[in-house]
Amino acid sequence: MEDIPPIKKQHLQSNTPLPPVFIPNELISLILCFLSVKTIMQFRPRLVTHIKYWFYVWNPATRTISDKFGFLRDYRDSTFVFSVGCDYLTGTYKVVALHIGKNKEKEIENKSLWRSKVKVFNSGDNCWRNIRSFPFVPILGNDGVHFSGTINWLAIHSDYAPIEVGGTFKTLIGPVEKCVIVSLDLLTETYTQFLLPTGFKELPYDKPSVRVLMDCLCFSHDFKGTEFVIWMMKEFGVQESWTQLFRIEYVNLQIHTMNGDTLLPLYFSKNGDTLIFTTEITNKVFIYNRRDKTVEITIFDNRIRWTSAIEYVESLVPTPWK
Repeated sequence: MEDIPPIKKQHLQSNTPLPPVFIPNELISLILCFLSVKTIMQFRPRLVTHIKYWFYVWNPATRTISDKFGFLRDYRDSTFVFSVGCDYLTGTYKVVALHIGKNKEKEIENKSLWRSKVKVFNSGDNCWRNIRSFPFVPILGNDGVHFSGTINWLAIHSDYAPIEVGGTFKTLIGPVEKCVIVSLDLLTETYTQFLLPTGFKELPYDKPSVRVLMDCLCFSHDFKGTEFVIWMMKEFGVQESWTQLFRIEYVNLQIHTMNGDTLLPLYFSKNGDTLIFTTEITNKVFIYNRRDKTVEITIFDNRIRWTSAIEYVESLVPTPWK
């Protein structure tokens, strides 16, 4: 039997960084089974380093769905807010990724301010591109709204610091006069600023929102914790066209206190008699008859994210890549 030669000890001295080592999830699970809780907690911040995103376009009218497209990686300590729209002139779908991350160069009372960057995916060339940074800071929890070839966000004309309350990020939005709507034109990929209604004069208890209702851009907000107010921009982009559409007392919706929750409008009938609302936290849906002031309330247990729901309009436009 041949002797096995001894293993020589070698010291690696190199400035070249070692390549990353990828460990299968099954092996990670096995390793974690043999570690103490204290040891696992030491590794906790590094266990989840990024999230991967893909996108699909689905058309229920034609029962077709696109291939998977637009791969994007989201790293820790950052947030992506996605919006989808169509460049009507070129006929291409576009996905807008608004990246919100901490601006560690600026702080308020040891809390980092936030800044944003914007990426656009074009289905025509199948790639992501960076475009000019968001001109203002978006209010957290407000998804971009697609309307008439634009994406629209609520934002403030200054930096702000998020605070964490019960595991949920709240937004310090500052003075009312700093709140604006920022609109991104999907054709030119340039921004426009819209002022909010002149009747919006007091800081609401809960964050306001922008929605598309009755084929118009609408702005809704709380008023002194007693009423819910909805404004409609009847002519898109024209400040003077803001019109107060509804003013509804919470008691008519059987709401006695919001307790930090946010009411959002989902749908209005054409005659304005039937309104559908939802709440962000308690996951309730309200069907309100404005004529006789009656309400039907439904609570869902499966945590449907109604706040991101939009009215579906049937279309025969084919899904891309099919």
